[in-house]
Amino acid sequence: MSLSKKLDYSTLFELSDPMAIEPFRLRSRLPSDSSQGGLDLDRLSQGAIQVSDPIQFDVAQGSGICDFLWTQLVTPVCISKRVVRLLQKSDVSGWSTYPVEVIDDKGRLLADYHGLVVSGAICLADYTRSNVVTKPPPAPRGRSYDVYRGLYFDADEWDGSDMFWVGRVRVVVEKVKKIFEQNDVKNVCFTRLSEREIRVRHVQGN
Repeated sequence: MSLSKKLDYSTLFELSDPMAIEPFRLRSRLPSDSSQGGLDLDRLSQGAIQVSDPIQFDVAQGSGICDFLWTQLVTPVCISKRVVRLLQKSDVSGWSTYPVEVIDDKGRLLADYHGLVVSGAICLADYTRSNVVTKPPPAPRGRSYDVYRGLYFDADEWDGSDMFWVGRVRVVVEKVKKIFEQNDVKNVCFTRLSEREIRVRHVQGN
């Protein structure tokens, strides 16, 4: 029997980019056709492939370092050694790292950053269980739009890891959220899965 109905989705959180302006935002130095050669940053971030040589990133915008350095792409993110140590110390499961070289806006190597791999299960998002909510126009002459509220999945697909995926969404248990908040980890935000919203057209267009 599926355990999905027994899950408290208010205790699971999307770990995401707060879209802050100040911190460095990175871009990959990989050529655009690199995935054709077997190096796919999405699959690397999910732990589906591994690398031994560092993946290079440089600064596209922003003005300073943080614990999380997000990229112009959807999936890759770099984390500081401090975050790595927190995850290790707290016995968080469902993650690992890959080697990176992060170059700042002055061409200097930023030491002690790692690419984050979320290696927990990849669960299929079930939007049939989400509520459809109509949002007001974002501008006076704009149009209203529909969103799915709530991100749900079949718990039978979850391996119980503290960090895992629902579709392309990084999900963490409350334990991880508390660790980051108690240690003032910067440049990351959390949204309860029960409150997460995404435009209906973005899902149906995939």
